[in-house]
Amino acid sequence: MPDVLDRKLQRAFTLFQGDDQSAPIDRSYFAGLAHHQAATFPGASSSKIEELEESFTTFWDRHLVKRAAADGTLTGEGFSSAITSALDTDRETFLSDMVNIGRCWFAVADTNGDHIIEKDEYVKMYGSLFPLTSEELATGFAKMDRDGDGVIDHDEIRAATLEYWTSNDPEARGNWLFGPFE
Repeated sequence: MPDVLDRKLQRAFTLFQGDDQSAPIDRSYFAGLAHHQAATFPGASSSKIEELEESFTTFWDRHLVKRAAADGTLTGEGFSSAITSALDTDRETFLSDMVNIGRCWFAVADTNGDHIIEKDEYVKMYGSLFPLTSEELATGFAKMDRDGDGVIDHDEIRAATLEYWTSNDPEARGNWLFGPFE
């Protein structure tokens, strides 16, 4: 059985593909995530959307393109391999890039500018991108709300992001970043 991190990486790739499990994942897909969020959060400033797009394309250029096929697309195996390779060879840059993506995404989803993510913002943020139900996302939100105050702050999203992409602990709260882990 694959370890926890392998299972999370496989799940992330499957979520990225959405309902079309044959859909290619490439650089434009990652850039498109930012534009999709612009449509989901029409009040987000263009500079926040640009920062989110840049964070995604930087992540692609630094870590994922190395495992892309000749046509520039990435398979699930290539995705997992790219992430584990980045963790092994350039962990600090990888983690910095992941935290930056989380920070940029947080800024877009924080629609009322209160520097926290409320459950409805979180559900809207991930529910608009991935084939997950509101109930699944609400459960994930509750897991990541480490202090139980009903919101996720910058520190909680940072911790969840780092745990999701690096931890082999099956009990890590960050495993629930994209809803129920298993």
